[in-house]
Amino acid sequence: MRVLVTGAGGKTGSIVVRKLLEQGGDKFSVRALVRSTESEEKLRASLGDLVGSCFEVAQGDLTKPDTLEPVFKGIEAVVVCTSAVPQLDKLSLPGVILTKLLTLGFVSRRPAFWYAEGQSPESLDYVGQCTQIDMAKTAGVKHFVLVSSMAGTKPDHFLNGCMDNLVLWKRKAECYLMSSSVPYTIIHPGGLLPHAGPGQNTPALGGRRQLIASLDDGLLDDEQKRNVVPREDLAEVCVQCLLAPDEAKGRSFDLGSGPETEEAHSVNLKELLAPLENKNCSYSQADALFKPESRGERGA
Repeated sequence: MRVLVTGAGGKTGSIVVRKLLEQGGDKFSVRALVRSTESEEKLRASLGDLVGSCFEVAQGDLTKPDTLEPVFKGIEAVVVCTSAVPQLDKLSLPGVILTKLLTLGFVSRRPAFWYAEGQSPESLDYVGQCTQIDMAKTAGVKHFVLVSSMAGTKPDHFLNGCMDNLVLWKRKAECYLMSSSVPYTIIHPGGLLPHAGPGQNTPALGGRRQLIASLDDGLLDDEQKRNVVPREDLAEVCVQCLLAPDEAKGRSFDLGSGPETEEAHSVNLKELLAPLENKNCSYSQADALFKPESRGERGA
């Protein structure tokens, strides 16, 4: 199967590439889409001996569709790991700290974030994803696996309220995908481990947690804190979706995990999705028509 991984220079995308190559050339040949030569060099270095005849790298820009047309040619399946990357506004941190001190912790203030020019959630997570969907449709792609995020049903969630409606733009693109006739799987992971940021270097091994599939952000309110998942496990689920298309196609689900254990856990997609009883995440007209001024109107 000829697979294109977009966002392959990112933390999750690079793991998906590695896991596909580890399956062997008799199962997958991989084309990795990155934005720059620097990203390509970093990806190749991380793959080491896995780089071979079944692997190639293409450079392209989601905001420039003409750079993507040749990338999708001859592709049978796509795993989309592209996403806008928020940058912390360090000037907002003193206000966060001061508010906490003055109110003895009873009132919290969220930090602010920004995006590089042309790299906003609207540009990448909506327009950029729709461009990829259109390219996939034209190329006759047989399976489109989209890595999205939890919090699509929660307009006031931190990822939306502080990060320019990041997940709401993703969700709008999901609606576009579902109406496109391209066979799809949509995965909404929770918080990705290890968490980004200074001092967050604790490894999060794959295959050490019981994975949990859920619907409609139910895990975000879970008292057992199962709303996180290691990137390694998320990438493995993406690969298993390609290996078990009959189980994966037409599915939209949330992905979390239990606590890390010494016991090894493998991914069986049929068993993972069985508790959902063939149900998928629900969407509303407001999701497909989302605009920033329409926040909070989900369910209309």
